[in-house]
Amino acid sequence: MTTFNPQDWSPFHDWFNPDEDRRDPDRRNREVLLRWCMSVAFCLCFASLAPPSLIPFTFAGLMFLAGMTSLAYACLCGDQPLALHLTAWDEAALSFVLSLGLHLWLGPAPVN
Repeated sequence: MTTFNPQDWSPFHDWFNPDEDRRDPDRRNREVLLRWCMSVAFCLCFASLAPPSLIPFTFAGLMFLAGMTSLAYACLCGDQPLALHLTAWDEAALSFVLSLGLHLWLGPAPVN
C-alpha cells in the first residue's frame, strides 16, 4: 500500500512557469494556435446566441474580451513578448486584430 504523498501530484505551478525548457518551440506554437482556435470557436458559439443581425458585432466584442483574457494570461505566465516561438502575447494580438478587423469591416452596429 502506498502512502499519501502530495509531492506526487501534478504540479499546477507549471502553468505559470516561464522557464519551461522541456518543450520544443513547435509544440508551444501548436499549443498557442490550438488555444486561440478554441477561443475563436467558443466566441463564435456564444455569438450565435445573439439576434442574427448582431452576430458579427457580438463575435467581434467577444474576441476583444478573449484578447484581454490572453493579455492577463500572458502577464500571469510571465511570457516574453519577443520570444522566438508563439506566446500568449501573440494569441492576444491575433484576437485583437480579428476584433478590430471585424469592427472596421462591419462599420457601426445597426440600431433597432
